[in-house]
Amino acid sequence: MDIPVDDAAGDRSRRERTGVQSVERTLDILESLVEFGTEVGLVEISQAVNLPLATVHRLLGTLIQRGYVKQNQHNRKYSLGFRALQMGHDMRQRFSLRLEARPFLQRLVQRVGESANLAVLDDGEVVYIDQAQSSRILRMFTQVGNRLPVHSTGSGKALLAYLPADVVEGILRRFGLAARTKTTITEPKVFLDELAKTRERGFALDDEEQEEGVRCLAVPVRDASGQVVASLSVSGPVTRLDDAHVGGVIPELIDCGAKLSARLGFAGEPAAVR
Repeated sequence: MDIPVDDAAGDRSRRERTGVQSVERTLDILESLVEFGTEVGLVEISQAVNLPLATVHRLLGTLIQRGYVKQNQHNRKYSLGFRALQMGHDMRQRFSLRLEARPFLQRLVQRVGESANLAVLDDGEVVYIDQAQSSRILRMFTQVGNRLPVHSTGSGKALLAYLPADVVEGILRRFGLAARTKTTITEPKVFLDELAKTRERGFALDDEEQEEGVRCLAVPVRDASGQVVASLSVSGPVTRLDDAHVGGVIPELIDCGAKLSARLGFAGEPAAVR
């Protein structure tokens, strides 16, 4: 008996296999360039990854367009491009940042009693790269690697507050200011005013704007150039992070942010608490 064949499903399956194969081959080429560590010719790359010259040449063309590979126009040889090198630099920087921040995350948990987070700005969103969890039964935690909006999080506000106005406005145009809760700031002018308050007082506040019942306080972390490269934050239930408790958390958080910045080479003074 003949079994009906779903041609559409077969086409999808072939495309999926081809797509995965192309990704694997592309990664093989990038890894080979890392191993070579210097400019190398097309034939050598082809032999290293065991692929036809035409296939390698086609994939290299795409990598060159995206900036992950560059070609020397004089000898026609290939090497890693700026984007690949920048990606490696960023990963090393984040790993170093996590190592430096870990004692301060733990200190915040011990002294404040709430979960502490380390976050960075990545492509217009907040990405959490480390966390120290509170030992309390009811606690706030965000998985490392989670991405959240900038406008509704304390970490996002701390990261945006020190960026050029045109960069901030570009991010807001791209992502919008969707209401996450009834207290989320959704008006651009009001949000920009909130960033000005953040700069003035030296810390950012998410007052149940990302999640009802949760408060978050965040401060900027600067590197040796003075650029804000991360945010340090404390988050917990609003029942515990009430106004009375927040007054004690802020100085501790600002001190940890300032000391972490100093560990990264920043020689300036932290903003005054207001």
